[in-house]
Amino acid sequence: MDRRQKTKTSSQYAVVSMQKKTIYCLLLTAYCLLSFTACQKASEPPPVKKAIKIVAVINDEKITEDEFEKEFSVLRKKQDTDDTVEREQLKTLRKNLLEQFIEKRLLLQEVKRSDISITDRELDGAVKKMTDGYPPGALEGMLKNEKISMAEWKGKIRENILIERLVANKYRGSFDVSDKEIDSYYKSNTKDFIKPLKVHALQIVVKNEEEAINVRSELLSGKDFEKIAKEKSIGLEAEKGGDLGFFSEGQMPQEFDSAIFKLKVGEISHPVKTSYGYHIFKLIERKEPNKIDPAEAKENIRRILIKDKYGEALKKLISSLRDNAKIEIYEDKI
Repeated sequence: MDRRQKTKTSSQYAVVSMQKKTIYCLLLTAYCLLSFTACQKASEPPPVKKAIKIVAVINDEKITEDEFEKEFSVLRKKQDTDDTVEREQLKTLRKNLLEQFIEKRLLLQEVKRSDISITDRELDGAVKKMTDGYPPGALEGMLKNEKISMAEWKGKIRENILIERLVANKYRGSFDVSDKEIDSYYKSNTKDFIKPLKVHALQIVVKNEEEAINVRSELLSGKDFEKIAKEKSIGLEAEKGGDLGFFSEGQMPQEFDSAIFKLKVGEISHPVKTSYGYHIFKLIERKEPNKIDPAEAKENIRRILIKDKYGEALKKLISSLRDNAKIEIYEDKI
């Protein structure tokens, strides 16, 4: 082998040797890092699981503190209570809520035993019926304010319908109402059968206050309300000239009632701010309160009496379920 070949062979050997050393060093480094990480993990304490606190147990079914506190937060908002409420009042609220929890769990357990169900299609139909007439976004805004998702709200509707079906099945025939009962109820509650004041109003909804002020100026200068509603309103009823139809107090958001029922016929309101935007209303007609005759009131009375009988049957069923239930309450968690 000549000198040139020997030199080449020696160089190749040196390169291979260096590559092997490099690979060895890298593997050793990786091993050390893995060992260090493993030692670290071994020395770290395991993550602590959050203890699930129990408020009550109903026939082996638990009510957790988390779900109880979530409902209590919603209840406080509905009752407009704050931190200044006395301790005893809060305690009473909490006990009342727990009673509602217990009663609902007992009823839903009985629903399950009775194999009562509702299809998704039936539920969607019931939800649609309940939300008809709501202004756009009103329901979503209410649920957001109460920190309840649409799915949770629908779940509550499902439970209520299942309970209604349970009571109807258990006390079938108990909710029949006779004409004699209807007549007796009407005579005893004549003052309740008066048609309330109703108003017929138009509205224009815009996105900001400046635009609302400009639109109102146009209206006060004599421009046609319905025409401007069709051109500029973002409300669903814009195509109908902003026509809200007839309604009585309580059927629309409070902001609507506060503005519209103070107006005289033909008068235009100042801009009213809501979560939907800025509203301008025009009152076009008023229907004063008047007495409802017995024939017209008949179906309404029938519904009232059925509801009363349903309430009595529900109380009876709850009492029966409680008598046969095993209920444990942890007072220190309430």
